[in-house]
Amino acid sequence: MKKSLLLMALTLGLFFSAAAQTTNKELFKAVMKNDAASVETLLKGGADPNAAIEVMPGFRTSYLITAATNGNLAVVKALVQHKAQINAKDAGQETALVAAAAQGHKAIVEFLLTSGADPKAADGQGTTLLAAAKASGNKDVIALVEQKLKG
Repeated sequence: MKKSLLLMALTLGLFFSAAAQTTNKELFKAVMKNDAASVETLLKGGADPNAAIEVMPGFRTSYLITAATNGNLAVVKALVQHKAQINAKDAGQETALVAAAAQGHKAIVEFLLTSGADPKAADGQGTTLLAAAKASGNKDVIALVEQKLKG
């Protein structure tokens, strides 16, 4: 009896693990394609917004950082609404906020800041939010970050 219960539990565990991996692979594809509708559907269906992903072999990051880098506000919003960790860091210790600022994505920077992202976060090389914003060359992002850091 114990063996059959153990076998059933193991089988169910493997089934749910495989299902979760499939869902997370689909979420990865949707985030990479900037497909906000699919991202929302997958998240509602139970995909883990905080599962670690590799966009390059050996470099772990998050869906949120990837979406912030890609510049798709709708995908970023969907991930945050489904409890993506807003201050999670990738293998280079970069956050979604720093990534968005580095790319000059003002709307995403603004959204992440109003959603509780840490404006004092820096990446593993010491690049601050303001330095990332300046590197983007987007004057609106620079002004937004400077205003946030003052107030």
